[in-house]
Amino acid sequence: MMIVRVLIAVAVVIQALSSFFPLLANVLYKSGRVEIASGSAARMAPLWAATPWWQLAVWLLGILLLLAVAWRMIQRRPALGLYFAAITITLGLNWIMHNGVVYREVFSDAPAGFDLARLVVLLLGGALIWWVEQQPSTRSVRERS
Repeated sequence: MMIVRVLIAVAVVIQALSSFFPLLANVLYKSGRVEIASGSAARMAPLWAATPWWQLAVWLLGILLLLAVAWRMIQRRPALGLYFAAITITLGLNWIMHNGVVYREVFSDAPAGFDLARLVVLLLGGALIWWVEQQPSTRSVRERS
């Protein structure tokens, strides 16, 4: 069962990193460390400028919770509550951002169903964590024998 826990932890870390790099780009832009002249990043500049710092702080909290989930999975400790806290924060923040005018302008050509697919993946991750946490540990199985 440890292999499954490690695989879930790796998937959660990948999920956290996929959220971290856009956050980092936003922070670097807002703090003046990066100037965007052209390309796909220039398209994001209005959204980055419109994103308040408190949203970035909440975004970081969600990422840190995901990393804590991964660590707890490897340590064979309960992680489901933290996972649902992290995805609740993520989904709530996404809902706030998606309802912004600038977000809709920047992502007007986003593929339909992307958010639904992301939600399904997040819920599947929660279901896998729940399933793993329901399995008896090898220690308790040995004690029963």
